[in-house]
Amino acid sequence: MKGLAVAPAKVILTGEHFVVYGTPAIVAAVNIHSKAIVSRRKDRSIVVRSSSPRCAISVNSAHSKVLRGGKNARTMLEPICHVARAVLEQFDSEGKGLDIQIDSAIPVGVGLGSSAAVSVSTIAATAKLLRRRLDREAIRSLAFQSERLIHNIPSGIDQTISTFGGVIAYGKEKPFQRVPLRRAFPIIIGNTGKTRSTGAMVSKVRNFLSKRSSLERQAMKSAERISRGAFAALRHGDRRKLGELMTQNHELLRQIRVSTKHLDRLVSTAREAGAFGAKLTGAGGGGCMIAVAPTDGIRNILEAIRVAGGTPYLVNIEREGVRSWLLR
Repeated sequence: MKGLAVAPAKVILTGEHFVVYGTPAIVAAVNIHSKAIVSRRKDRSIVVRSSSPRCAISVNSAHSKVLRGGKNARTMLEPICHVARAVLEQFDSEGKGLDIQIDSAIPVGVGLGSSAAVSVSTIAATAKLLRRRLDREAIRSLAFQSERLIHNIPSGIDQTISTFGGVIAYGKEKPFQRVPLRRAFPIIIGNTGKTRSTGAMVSKVRNFLSKRSSLERQAMKSAERISRGAFAALRHGDRRKLGELMTQNHELLRQIRVSTKHLDRLVSTAREAGAFGAKLTGAGGGGCMIAVAPTDGIRNILEAIRVAGGTPYLVNIEREGVRSWLLR
């Protein structure tokens, strides 16, 4: 018997970084997924294996042992053991361990919510294996524990959108609000291929703004206006307006110095190729940018991003969040 679950990646349409200070962010789940398959072991160890990147770790009550992948395996997979153990402790009295296989198509460390999606899919698959029902709020809460081990002070965006799916307006320590979409639309992603630490970038922005109070006030006001405008644009199905606001958001992120030359180049390239608008997504310092565009211009924009040195993806909004099945 095995439990299987899939959970989606995410892109932030507006508001990253500023959400830490209380302004809303607009975030969408997209159809790139993490898949977790969980089965029982005869001993009490939790063994996690990942296919991308290729690494593995075994953890029991006494110690943890890296089976493949060196230090990175411990950093990436120990939080997964932690949330799986939390599910076991909540629902299981047998004291047996787990084999967890992670197959994720989400690039790691580039702002698409890879670690959150892995945590969410692992929690859901473990609960399904144990034939226990965890509601989505419980899954999100457990995944937040894992994200704290990885990112120190996570905003909560990644595990929320991966759990619930769709498009949401998210404010820290506030109930999230679903954004009603008039119609779904494709999103273009351009990956610079440069990984970075979300926690380090958040700290960098905090230090930068703490010395510039007037810029901080102006930036927060602009960020809130942009996210509220994006909410309205999505409700009315106005991709052109959404694109304009995304471009404004990118300029704001440049002001707080989280963009890079490569991100700026991909953003400019997408706009010159016909996108309604474009911006970096996530913490910045590398990672990915996103663009929205007229349907008949998508192919040209994807090729332009490739020529400019990025890896292009075309994704769609994932209306469902995490899903799970029991395999016999």
